[in-house]
Amino acid sequence: MQYSEGQLGRVFVVRIDDGEDFLVAMQKFIIDKEIETGTILFLGALKDGRLVTGPEELTHPPVPHFVMFEGGWETFGIGTIYPSDSGPTIHYHASVGRAGHALTGCLREIATTYLVIEAVVLEFTGLSVRRELDEKTQVHLPVHGKDIGSVGSKKIETGEQPTDAPKKGSTENATELPGGLAEIIRDLTRRPPR
Repeated sequence: MQYSEGQLGRVFVVRIDDGEDFLVAMQKFIIDKEIETGTILFLGALKDGRLVTGPEELTHPPVPHFVMFEGGWETFGIGTIYPSDSGPTIHYHASVGRAGHALTGCLREIATTYLVIEAVVLEFTGLSVRRELDEKTQVHLPVHGKDIGSVGSKKIETGEQPTDAPKKGSTENATELPGGLAEIIRDLTRRPPR
């Protein structure tokens, strides 16, 4: 485990209007305001977008499973902002819902606003953290203790958990949900054969 301790900096309230790409608008905003670290809380609606709803298989590096959605979906979510070699990066996770259906995942590439998205941006200062490529997972992860001159960064050794031991409160076969729900979910999210 790694962590950094900092302080709350500036607070912004942002409105993204109908037809604007939420991801593009927020990236431009954090660059214009020179926000290096922080978080984004948001809610509203999206005309269409693209979510990563998990990996295709449990492998390293993961191959993302993409799901497109369109037609106007209610949404809320959160993003983290960290500096990287290519400038400030935002990692979003969101839930979208429409007519009794819901998706949750990593919002990527496109997210066209429907009516409005309201966002609150909280800037953090004094943190020693950067987003860098992790060699093992091949994913860009936050790495603490990377800014020279910053204070408040620590690593805590938590010890390895046996991968075959069931976690507290789990059942023998956690993939079996009542009424075959797990199989229905797998069928709904399975990619069609190529």
